[in-house]
Parts: sequence; structure tokens; C-alpha cells
Amino acid sequence: MPEIKFNRFYRYAEMTRILKEYVKEYPNLLRMESIGKSYEGRDVWLVTATNFKSGDDAEKPALWVDGNIHASEVTASTAALYLIHSLVTKYKKDENTTRALDTRAFYIVPRANPDGAEWALADKPKVIRSSTRPYPHDEDAQDGLIWGEDMDGDKRILLMRVPDPNGAWKAHPKGTALDGAARPDRNERKVLPNFSRRADQKL
Repeated sequence: MPEIKFNRFYRYAEMTRILKEYVKEYPNLLRMESIGKSYEGRDVWLVTATNFKSGDDAEKPALWVDGNIHASEVTASTAALYLIHSLVTKYKKDENTTRALDTRAFYIVPRANPDGAEWALADKPKVIRSSTRPYPHDEDAQDGLIWGEDMDGDKRILLMRVPDPNGAWKAHPKGTALDGAARPDRNERKVLPNFSRRADQKL
């Protein structure tokens, strides 16, 4: 069993070691694989938790859990580690946990953004919101994705407004913008801001 504390945050190497120790300790309940590489070349680890003796994980209903999508949100990594710890240590001791692992699968990515977390947890932290990948990206442009070009030449950046009876916003009377929260008691037309579209097009 790995030595782990849930009142601190772990850097990438430590977290990787802890995950591998859990998998070694509980081979019938855990498997670990890399689902890709980060911009700086770190593995993004996926831990699959289920009772593999009771069936393949792909044949069971499943729950996806990911943590640390944003660089400095490292608390979610600790929560994901605690979930793994709870599942394996309560198996055969807690009825609900045992039933869950026997009949379900858990796909757990403790740290979806390992590069950003390393920056946030460094001795001299640098806090960013997302990835360490430069933006605008310095690689070749992808077909259909154009950076910094006004596609229709009208010098405006606009959003599509889609009618939605459960939408939280109302359209401006002139149809050029969103005009705050819709009030159901006034029977105001609700819209959901989404996607690119000319704002002067009527709904």
C-alpha cells in the first residue's frame, strides 16, 4: 500500500509513483495506462477501477472522473486519489463499494493537465489557467481553423442565439445582443448563447 496523505498536493513524479503502487497492490481492481502525452511530454494517466474477475470494464456501466483540468486546480487531483484509495481499501469491507466495483467500472484521470499543475506546484509557482502550450499555437494551421481573420469582413465577433425554453438569457429588442437574464414571470423569450452567427439574424 502506498504511503499517501490527503492534506497535501503531489507533484507529477510522486503522483505517478503513488498510482503505480496502488495498481501493484491491487492488480485485480486497478489498471493504469497512458491516454496521451501532454504538451511537455508527460503521460496523462488513466486508472481503471473495477473487479476484473467479475467482468471486463468495457462491458459494465461506467463513471468517468477527471481532475486538474485547469492548471492550478490541484485539489481535484487529491480528490481523485482519495476516490481510488477509498474504492480499493473499502472493497470487501463496505457493501456499497463492493457492489460498485463488482458491477461497475470507474475511469479516473487524476491529473488531466500535468504540465500546468507542475507550474502551479513548483518551488516558485507560476499560475496559469490552462495548458503550458503557447497560444496562438506555433504549429502549422489546421484546415478550417483560422487565427486572427475576420471571416465575413464585418469587424464584429458574434454569437449564435438558439431558442431554448430553458435558456437563461433574453435577446435584446433590436436583436443585436443578449440583454441579461430572462424572467419567466414576464414570459420573456429565452435563448442560449452558442456558436458563431451574425447577430442581426433573427431567431
